[in-house]
Amino acid sequence: MLKILFWSPAGEIVQTEDVSRLKEVYLNKTHALWVDMDEPTEEELSLLETLFHFHPFAIKAVRDELEIPKLGLYEDYAFLVLHRVFYQFKTEACERREFEVFFSERFIVTIHGGNLSRTFAAARDKVYEHPKEMVAHGTGYVLFRLLNLAIQDYNPALAGWQESLDEMEQKVLRDVKDGILEKILEFKKVVSVMRKNLLPEREVLKELYESKDVSFIRPGAKPYFKAVLDNMNTLLRELDGIRDHAASVFDVYAAMLTIKMTESSHQLNFVMQRLTIAATIFMPLTFIVGVYGMNFEYMPEFHWKGFYYLLWAIMLAIAGGMLYFFKRKKWF
Repeated sequence: MLKILFWSPAGEIVQTEDVSRLKEVYLNKTHALWVDMDEPTEEELSLLETLFHFHPFAIKAVRDELEIPKLGLYEDYAFLVLHRVFYQFKTEACERREFEVFFSERFIVTIHGGNLSRTFAAARDKVYEHPKEMVAHGTGYVLFRLLNLAIQDYNPALAGWQESLDEMEQKVLRDVKDGILEKILEFKKVVSVMRKNLLPEREVLKELYESKDVSFIRPGAKPYFKAVLDNMNTLLRELDGIRDHAASVFDVYAAMLTIKMTESSHQLNFVMQRLTIAATIFMPLTFIVGVYGMNFEYMPEFHWKGFYYLLWAIMLAIAGGMLYFFKRKKWF
C-alpha cells in the first residue's frame, strides 16, 4: 500500500494514494514529496527502479533486508537502513523489523512492514500538523519526525519493565518465592540483548548527524537530528538504568535468600539444641533403667523396702538438676 504526501513551497499539503498523481508530481518537480510503502507489493516496489531510478545495490538491500543498519550516500540521494527492535518474551529473542529510507532534497521514500504501520501513520499525522516546518526544513523534517517516533516507541515498553521490576522488588522484600529469580535473570537478558541491538542503530544516527557529506539535510534541520541522537542516547541510558535496577533486585533477592537460609539454619539449630538437651537428660535415666531392667536372679536392692520410690526420686533429681544446669547456662 502506498501513502503519498506532497507539499508545495507555499505549504499546501496533499495526501493521496494515486500512483499516477505521484508520477505526475515527481516528474514535474513542482512539489517535495513523501512516499510511504507499507507492505509494498512487487509492483509498488518496482517504482524504486522505474520511477526513482535508485541504485540496484540499494534496491537489492530493500528486497533482501540487511542484518545491520547502514547509511549509504549516492550522488543525489542517501539510503538509510534502520531497525525497530521487538523483544519476544515467549521465544526469549529479539526480533528486528527493518525499514528503509531513501531521501534527498526533493523526496523521501520509506519502505516497511505492517508491524510498523502505526509508527509511520503517526509520523504522517505529525508532519501534516506542521506545514511551516515542512516548508522551512524540507524532507529533513519528515525524516526527523519518523526517526524520533521510532525511538519514542520504546518508551512504553521501558516504563512497563521499570514498573515490573519495582513490583518484583517489593515481592522479594516480602518473601523469597520460586520463579522470581528466573524473572530477574530474564529482565537482565532482555536489557542486554536490546542494548546490543540498539548500539549499531545509534552509530548510524550519529553518522547521519555528524557527516558533512549528507548535503540533503538543510542546516536549519541539523538541530532536529541532534535531538534524535540525544533521544537515542537517553534511551540507552534508560536501558542501563533498568539493567542496574535488575542487578539491584538480584542483589536484594540474594540477600533475602541468605537471610531466609540463615533463619532456617537458626531454627534447625534451635530444634537440635532442644533434642540434644532431651537426649542428655534421658541418658543417665536410661542407664539406670537399663541396669535395673536386666534379668539377674539376685539384686539386693529388690529386697530393700521403699527402694522403688527412692530410685524414682534419684532419677527425678538427676533430671531436675540437669534442667536447672541447662537453664542457668541459658541453653533453652
